[in-house]
Amino acid sequence: MTTNASTHTGRRLGEREFIIFIAMVSAMSALAIDTLLPAFSAMREAFNLPEDSTDLSLTITLFFVGSGIGNLVYGPLADSVGRKKILMGSMVLYAMASLMATLSLTLGMLYISRFIWGFAAAGPRTASQAIVRDYYSGDAMARVMTLVMTVFFWAPVAGPPLGKGLVALGSWRYVMAFSVVTAMAIVLWSLRLEETLKPEHRRALTFQTTLDGFRSVTSHPVTLGYTLATTFSAGAFFSFLGSSELIFDDVFDQEHWFVPYFSIMAAGMGLVALLNHRALHWFRARSLAMGAGVLQMAGAGSMLGLALANGGSPPFVLWITIFSLTNACLVAFFPLGQSLALEPMGEMAGTASAVLGFTMALFGAGLAALIDRAVDGTVTPVGIGYLAYGTAAMICQLFAVRHCHHEHIPASMKA
Repeated sequence: MTTNASTHTGRRLGEREFIIFIAMVSAMSALAIDTLLPAFSAMREAFNLPEDSTDLSLTITLFFVGSGIGNLVYGPLADSVGRKKILMGSMVLYAMASLMATLSLTLGMLYISRFIWGFAAAGPRTASQAIVRDYYSGDAMARVMTLVMTVFFWAPVAGPPLGKGLVALGSWRYVMAFSVVTAMAIVLWSLRLEETLKPEHRRALTFQTTLDGFRSVTSHPVTLGYTLATTFSAGAFFSFLGSSELIFDDVFDQEHWFVPYFSIMAAGMGLVALLNHRALHWFRARSLAMGAGVLQMAGAGSMLGLALANGGSPPFVLWITIFSLTNACLVAFFPLGQSLALEPMGEMAGTASAVLGFTMALFGAGLAALIDRAVDGTVTPVGIGYLAYGTAAMICQLFAVRHCHHEHIPASMKA
């Protein structure tokens, strides 16, 4: 693999251990959500909530809100004080927030702890992506990111059974306490990782330099193009997460198939990411990203065509199959798009990762909401949304590729 020797100072971790370490760090956010879901029933009883109460869903929303805000904070910090300090410091805060949630006696205390927990979880994500960019560049970085994504998508498969087992073992508090243990394990493991950002490449942490950093990231055509392409793709994928249950229940009357389908899809997405990694040994990341985008558009067009030809309620098995394959293309694109967006950033990878994460979380969720709210007993809005976002993502990709051969580094990004 090709490494980027301009920023890293060496590492104690071997390549395989390094990839496993980054994958586990990246999976922390997913586990903090997926292990909690099976505990909701016990938590409703503990907090004297009705069985059909949706109050606990706010623990997920606040986690995402905290994470979105945290991205913008940790990115500039990672470019200023170094990646390792941000990784370890945020993981300690992660453990403290988990402990606070474990000991929560009121719903308000639980809400506050989940917001802090989400804010803390943004640190490992931002720092780990910047660390990968420090060590790798080009297709090598894309290969590492696809392996990381493999673990990330398999986390939803392991998370619910793990959470259910912890609840059965003791109580819902065991689920929270588990995150305290895993976070501290990551902190100890981080001691084996050396700082990857050289002192001479660090940026002063002032309001003006931070503002200049965000401006430099958002004005670089390649980074901007792939960030927007990833955001539009995230809009479609987040809609899959938000509207799948409604599609199975309200449109097709197949509610009993939803849980098995979602588990199979999560495992399948991990397999897609793994196959993507293998494909990068023969094809360039830009070529694979373009191919995934074209296939996603073709799948979305087929989804829409089937919906329009059948009054919004096409044959269940056929439409779900195409829907699943289209989502597989989105999964294939994500690590490629993120890697290509970070490629030109160098020592500003922390800020770039923050912008990427914030944009995907905020605008991706907003785009998904447009589709979710339009689902009204038919899958036609899903087909329209997927095709519109896929087309927009392809335009952004083409914009980025056009500038790939004329890349420039803004003066504010130079060491």
